[in-house]
Amino acid sequence: MSTAEPGPDTGHHLRSLRERMAEHHRRAQVEREESALDDAIDTAAFDLATDIAHPTAGGSEPGYDVDTDLGVDRR
Repeated sequence: MSTAEPGPDTGHHLRSLRERMAEHHRRAQVEREESALDDAIDTAAFDLATDIAHPTAGGSEPGYDVDTDLGVDRR
């Protein structure tokens, strides 16, 4: 083991390393959040026109209610 004292540059290098690591962490977190949002959008998408155009078969009432589907249920 060395008994030499750290030089004056050591603090600067550690601070620089800490800043680079913090920036890398921040960018990685943003990328993860954007990726999760993209995945959520891809899996949550639906085609309202298809939902409205195809009521359930065999029922006397349509199998859909546009107001309820759009969140404006007036009941």
